[in-house]
Amino acid sequence: MNKWLKMAFLAALLMGAGYFCGAVCKQIGRACELTLFPSKELLGLLLWFLLALGAIAVTAGLVAALLRPVWVGVIAFALSGLTMLLGWQVTVVSSVLVLMYFLAASFYAMRVARELNERIRFSVRPIGEGQDILLMALILVVCGSLYLGYTVYIEREGFSIPESYIEMFMEQMEKQIEGRIPQEERQEAVAKFREEFRRNIDGFLERMVKPYERFIPLTIVASLFMPLVTITRLLAWVPSVILRLVFPLLTALGVTKVVFETREVQRLVIS
Repeated sequence: MNKWLKMAFLAALLMGAGYFCGAVCKQIGRACELTLFPSKELLGLLLWFLLALGAIAVTAGLVAALLRPVWVGVIAFALSGLTMLLGWQVTVVSSVLVLMYFLAASFYAMRVARELNERIRFSVRPIGEGQDILLMALILVVCGSLYLGYTVYIEREGFSIPESYIEMFMEQMEKQIEGRIPQEERQEAVAKFREEFRRNIDGFLERMVKPYERFIPLTIVASLFMPLVTITRLLAWVPSVILRLVFPLLTALGVTKVVFETREVQRLVIS
């Protein structure tokens, strides 16, 4: 297979991973309210998020390690950013976030190329260790999709405390009321309590929350940022393990080969 065809194939893999990540961002933005309702759907969304990050990490590692000269890899990352936008949505915020991903990815590609060039033997280690900034940029992209989704959701529906939380709290309070009031008066007391409680909740939301609704998406996304970073760091070893398996496979398939070079080294020593 022609060398440029092989490079185009690796770039296409990265572009596909970018489109997949963009599609996951769109899905997260549309289902942003799930973060207020812990459920199996939320766990599934988290798994899709991790899978998208893993796909980008693995394909980005291949591109950064194999595409030379480096500017070819930078072009591949630029194209992956465009496919990410196609899979997601084209807005000012999404474009800025994808541009940030491109800059981080370009820095990553140049860093990997420099570190591999300074080594005597090829190693996956610098490829995996250099992905911190890339993964951080991708987490910001995903958080941006949540922000955009929350903004649209709150503009459309307004902010409200989840009904399940209200019911759970009221049930706890009702148990305390029922234990203090005679049985024949409980039903009426509970009904009055529910009415008064909901009136207080509505008043609280109207006075204290509604004037600051525009800041709620940013607050929610900021509270989710560090948990996502923690989860990603705990699983950061997975792409490196996959790459350790993929590189020998590519060599076996004839896509890559090991090249031995002899270099003259100039050193300054005491005479």
